[in-house]
Amino acid sequence: MSKSRWIKKYTKLEHLDGILQHRYLHLGPPQEWDDKNDSECIRLFSAVRGGFEIRATCLTEAVDRFHFWHVFGEREKGVCLWFDKVDLLSDVDQDASLVAGKVQYRTLQNLGTFEPRLLPFLKRSQYRDEQEYRVLRVEAARKTPPDKFEFSACSLKRIYLNPWLSVDEVKVEKCKISKLLGNEMHHVSLLQNRTLKYDPWIKAISVVSNTNS
Repeated sequence: MSKSRWIKKYTKLEHLDGILQHRYLHLGPPQEWDDKNDSECIRLFSAVRGGFEIRATCLTEAVDRFHFWHVFGEREKGVCLWFDKVDLLSDVDQDASLVAGKVQYRTLQNLGTFEPRLLPFLKRSQYRDEQEYRVLRVEAARKTPPDKFEFSACSLKRIYLNPWLSVDEVKVEKCKISKLLGNEMHHVSLLQNRTLKYDPWIKAISVVSNTNS
């Protein structure tokens, strides 16, 4: 299986203005996460490092999933940013206070061999379809605000609008986003996710229907 070229961030359209204007992704407090099994891993790791309040953003390498739009983008409020993995991890390397890694999914039975230093990248196996990739601030940053992660203009490649938007709504959003991208990010492709109406699929089942009628 080939490795994914992409790291994706599902978020809300209302956050997109700030993300594009400042080229920051928000790093949130893990203690506010719904999954307390997950946040406890971060807390224990933080305690070992002296108690600095770790901040994190959760991304994914997974192919598109319908429930991602529901859970992370809140349906018609959502948007998905596609980053080039190599470029984004290069951005992480520029900031010594950040670490990034692929989440590993384990059961209770195979926890014994897990390395303590990787606790921030540990999650229960029930979540493995997320194929999560995390960026964490594990110590105080010198320049960047603790709740922000700065990415370079070249790392962002695509922006997908959610599939619930109408044709007219997509036109309006694309116009607004194009202005925010400016010259530095003019290379970014603006698209709409087609999960709810994928024309090649519809054409294919039409052929099947006609063949078997």
